[in-house]
Amino acid sequence: MKIIRIIVVAILAWISVSSALAADDMQAARAKYSELAAKVRAGDLGIDWKALRVAAAIGEVEDGSEGFRAIDKAYAALNKGEFADALKIGREIEDHNIADVDAHYLAWRSLVGLGREGEAEKERVLLAALLQSITDSGDGKSVKTAWFATTIRETYLYMGSVLNVQLQEHRTWKQDGHYYDVVAVKDKDGKQMVLWFNADTEMQRQEAAGERAMHK
Repeated sequence: MKIIRIIVVAILAWISVSSALAADDMQAARAKYSELAAKVRAGDLGIDWKALRVAAAIGEVEDGSEGFRAIDKAYAALNKGEFADALKIGREIEDHNIADVDAHYLAWRSLVGLGREGEAEKERVLLAALLQSITDSGDGKSVKTAWFATTIRETYLYMGSVLNVQLQEHRTWKQDGHYYDVVAVKDKDGKQMVLWFNADTEMQRQEAAGERAMHK
């Protein structure tokens, strides 16, 4: 019985420490995000865009589930040509998370639709910088050269807007302590291919969320 008590105490201690580390990670990430986001808003485009994306994801600066619903609503408005409504939502998402690729895409497309070309170009430049930081991280052809995406939404937008491919199948793969999104896609000519995206950040987010849920 004494051994069992020791094991239980050890497990509880590990859970407590891991939760504290997760909280520390989130606070550090939010501080980093605030620093980099302020520079972007001040017009500095020479920042480390990957670091901004990671900080936003780990710091969970977006508006949670409400943000996901807002994005769906904005895309529905965009598809119906309701550009002012889509722009409003996109800009609100940007206020929470300036690293959100969907927010910039929505704002860019909406501004083009509204004929506000100058503002649209600013959004396009920000979106291009975020997507370029994914392109620069690899070539997506193998586990060793997987593109680095911080969220599944980044992965999907990158495939649609940069690669212009259609998703066929998506699965998660773990190898050498890392997680990957492995996606089978088809290009505009019907060619089939498999693409690799590093999914460590998304898994870290999910694990941290699970730990917080356990301690509520």
